[in-house]
Amino acid sequence: MGIRSLDQQVSSILPSWVVVDQGIDRKALASFRHDDDPSTAEARASNGEIVRVSFTVRPLPGASRLWVHWPEGRKPSGWNRVVAAHGNAVLFRLEVDFEGLPSSCSAIDHFIYWASPSGPWISLLPRWYSTEEEIEAAPVGSWRRNPWMTLGRRGTGLLLDCDTGDFVVAELHLDLDRLEDVDAPLEAQLLRLCSDRGKIAAGAAGEWEWEVKHAGARGGKAKFSDLLCWWEASMVVPYRSYLCWVDYSRGVIFCNVGHSSPDLQYLSLPVDHLEWLVRVPAENIRGWPQASRAVCVTKNGAMMKFINIARSDGMLSGESEHGCRFTITVSTLMHHGQDDMGWVTDTTIQAAQLWDMEGYDDQLPCVVPQFPLVSMDDPNTIYFVLKERHTVSAWVVALDVDSSKVLWYKDIQATPSDEDAETAPSNIFCSLAFFPTEFTKHLQKAAPVPPGPNRWPEGCLCMGAPKCRNNWGHERGICSAFPYMSF
Repeated sequence: MGIRSLDQQVSSILPSWVVVDQGIDRKALASFRHDDDPSTAEARASNGEIVRVSFTVRPLPGASRLWVHWPEGRKPSGWNRVVAAHGNAVLFRLEVDFEGLPSSCSAIDHFIYWASPSGPWISLLPRWYSTEEEIEAAPVGSWRRNPWMTLGRRGTGLLLDCDTGDFVVAELHLDLDRLEDVDAPLEAQLLRLCSDRGKIAAGAAGEWEWEVKHAGARGGKAKFSDLLCWWEASMVVPYRSYLCWVDYSRGVIFCNVGHSSPDLQYLSLPVDHLEWLVRVPAENIRGWPQASRAVCVTKNGAMMKFINIARSDGMLSGESEHGCRFTITVSTLMHHGQDDMGWVTDTTIQAAQLWDMEGYDDQLPCVVPQFPLVSMDDPNTIYFVLKERHTVSAWVVALDVDSSKVLWYKDIQATPSDEDAETAPSNIFCSLAFFPTEFTKHLQKAAPVPPGPNRWPEGCLCMGAPKCRNNWGHERGICSAFPYMSF
């Protein structure tokens, strides 16, 4: 159940999209300013504890960051992180403890931070079985007892239907033992949580829970052999009606996760697929491909792009020597019918071409770009990072592909000053790619909706249905008809 105060307003001068650091940092409880900071929101965790969060919002080259305001003595957890984002929603997780139980009895709660013109709010999702006690209590033979069916281990995605407000949180679990079964059609178990506006309006919130669905290859086309005997999802991208699990050394698995009978499609990436021979099992032989490649969604979610930076030294990540050659290739996903997709190359930029572009002056080093990213608004604008060897500095560069011009660049520090510590994009110094989200464009200045009979704020998914007559709760941001959602 979420909590927030009414009449919150946010400045309309906000970027339409930002990148978010995936790590969640801690602030003191006393720093939580609900009346002064329009990004703040509260919710109750599954153990009854009040969770208070805020966002520091910064456009590139800075990074936005989610903060949790804990009381003194609360220890940080490596499980606390931003997991996924789509539209006006950001999915994050926190480790919670239960008083009076053994110290090992902790669980992982997942929350959705919702951006809204009338102010943000937080939803606590129904919790997956996360403690040893709960797993043991599940019926013998239940899929809840499967140790591999654990939320957070295989890449979690969030898909939002912006028209209806419905959403899906999902993970795709492949049977890795079948990767060498070259003739077998691709199949997987889909662990998902689907919101359903119809069930909510009918007062059937109790039916809103995690489920496991079998997903097979559409038309039997995709095979386990397509995955080249290995698979590791680097990220999950929401695109149209799909969640897309991306392995940057192989390809993309598309799954229509909201469908009653979800299926799978597979599309290989236009990269050197023989590199897996030198990456298995040692990931660090050639580096991390997410530093050189990116699958991005742009143009209001209608277009998917793929950027590949191929280096002459054969590496996939890490700082390069001055003058090392490379080729930047930008491709667009094209649809040739429902069952036929392919990549079409739009732009190819050689190293010398980039270094000769207008705006690429002497302050920028002639090294290989890393961590490419396409603007969520403009498919012709790309970003990347330049990092020189033996320095703690890096530059974030914005490039207009159409005009072949550097729009701007900004230097950042691996160890930022106190002034910049809250907004420096630390992910890239840990070989983590940019994490783009457009939730900020939904934080716009608007007049609050006055409460009253049969009036409900925008975020209430019960939509004033006959089952929900709790006007008192509406006025206080609490909707008893749907205990996992709030506004």
